[in-house]
Amino acid sequence: MLKDLSQDMEVVVSHLYKEGYFKDANFLFVNGDRLDFSCFNNSYGRSFLRFAVESFARDNQLIAKWLSGSDLKKVALLGCPSLARKSVFGAKRMRKFFEIPEDKVCSKCVLKQSCKFANQNVWNGGAKNLDLRDVMNTITLYALDAVPPELVVPDEVKSSVSRLLKEVLKLSEVTL
Repeated sequence: MLKDLSQDMEVVVSHLYKEGYFKDANFLFVNGDRLDFSCFNNSYGRSFLRFAVESFARDNQLIAKWLSGSDLKKVALLGCPSLARKSVFGAKRMRKFFEIPEDKVCSKCVLKQSCKFANQNVWNGGAKNLDLRDVMNTITLYALDAVPPELVVPDEVKSSVSRLLKEVLKLSEVTL
């Protein structure tokens, strides 16, 4: 059993639901217009949520250029939210966008002993562009508290993640 969704993630789920990103989710319980967020307290629900977030990010790439650089940079400086290849490469592409040297982040990372990609750069043909999928995948893992137990996420990074989630949703209303 996973932790309950944070208030920020409940807002994200509600927005994604309203925008139709859960139309194929046969596991959702909806009573009237009210979602039962406990549907996301298992790995299947969380995986579907992450899929919906990625679909949303792909459909709303324009938002990336208006996000807070200082909050994004705080998140990028923390490191990778998990050891999964997709998470690691997404976090590395964010660092490349901000020109943050890999060794600066990897040298202080508590996950480096287990990481296959420590101190490695990733090729990114579009390093001048920030990919919203990378941002959303990274901040969603932090917002879901889906990071390895040894990775301590400082309060200032949690605050940045919260602000970024709110900013993404607000901007998505404007860019539609």
